[in-house]
Amino acid sequence: MGNVAHMARIILVSGKGGVGKTTVAAATGLASAQKGHRTLVLSFDLAHSLSDSFDVSEELFTRSKGQPVRVRDNLDIQEIDVQEELERSWKDIYRYSAAIMMGGGLEGIVAEEVAIMPGMEDVVALMELNRYVSEHRYDVIVLDCPPTSEALRFVSITTTLDWYARKRLNADRKLAQVIRPMAKVIGAAAQQYLEFLPDERYFSALQGLFKRLEGVEALLRDPKVTTVRLVTNPEKMVVRETQRAFMYFCLYGVTIDSVVINRLLPTGEGYFEAWAKSQAKYSTDIQNYFDPVPVSRLPFLSAEVVGQEQLETFARMLYAERDPAGFFVNLPAYGFAKESEGHYRLELKLPFVMKDQIDVSRHHEDLVVRIGTFKRNILLPRSVVNLDVISARMNEDRLTVRFARA
Repeated sequence: MGNVAHMARIILVSGKGGVGKTTVAAATGLASAQKGHRTLVLSFDLAHSLSDSFDVSEELFTRSKGQPVRVRDNLDIQEIDVQEELERSWKDIYRYSAAIMMGGGLEGIVAEEVAIMPGMEDVVALMELNRYVSEHRYDVIVLDCPPTSEALRFVSITTTLDWYARKRLNADRKLAQVIRPMAKVIGAAAQQYLEFLPDERYFSALQGLFKRLEGVEALLRDPKVTTVRLVTNPEKMVVRETQRAFMYFCLYGVTIDSVVINRLLPTGEGYFEAWAKSQAKYSTDIQNYFDPVPVSRLPFLSAEVVGQEQLETFARMLYAERDPAGFFVNLPAYGFAKESEGHYRLELKLPFVMKDQIDVSRHHEDLVVRIGTFKRNILLPRSVVNLDVISARMNEDRLTVRFARA
């Protein structure tokens, strides 16, 4: 991709904890760098196993203080240090939060830890992502996401922050400006509460934070920039969570362009025979669930995937000659939309299918779409589960299903 200014390619790697998503993220970054792309693998998972995957010394990361570390030509890796970033960029917000915690009776170091509010890792990752894209610093940015639920919060948190920035920030700011002088006039009884009232520096810091997030939501929703790669294992509970992740990413308008089935056991006789047969069944189910999204199958390797040599082997099995920065799907597989209160719509792309071939039914929290012998299960969001299917119609190559109270 060279050094010409362009929009960076963003790849989110997500999945249930323990399925091997960090390995997939690391291998994706390595393969991308080998193709000549300036690449960053960015981890905002609190477990921070990215450096372990590359077998990089802990001392090197301690010195980096949460900044990118070069591990080979064209490849940097970064594990976000939220506390360092708070001290670097948001001192006023951080110190205000810590002061409140200390006012509640917590010791200094404990208060500083607790002052890192839930979701701060996501906000820092979003700001770093936005900065790297605007600086044209990297051609490809691979995000090693935390487990599924936190990854979903990552793509949805921008909506919440945008709402606060538009609806509440100025109101809270003006309220603080009014109350502070009043508290001083009232006297000693009110003075003790002044330290819990944020000052102008706090609101200015918040405003600067929101400024640094401008445009990042559009990046995440742009299928020409961002896609998700879901990593799963062929086990019932893991597959079910992968379905939910697939559904919620689609709900937020983020495109999934690949599903990776990791750690497949070889078929044959022996101790793991029944386990391998079970995995084979779930692998077929996964193919049916996520079609037409491409599904990659990777074996359970005989050695732990640690270090660049092992990651290169893993990357070759995952991508072969394909460029990992490519787009394996160019549009979301399906999408939900709210038409009005209590009325929702699902649109599903079904090319080359005649309407008389389709049968749509409900099974608990699943919508089941049958086309001949092919069956597709679509997990429904909580807001839709208790509604009825009131219509299902084909329009050209798109199936539209509407939900409401019958």
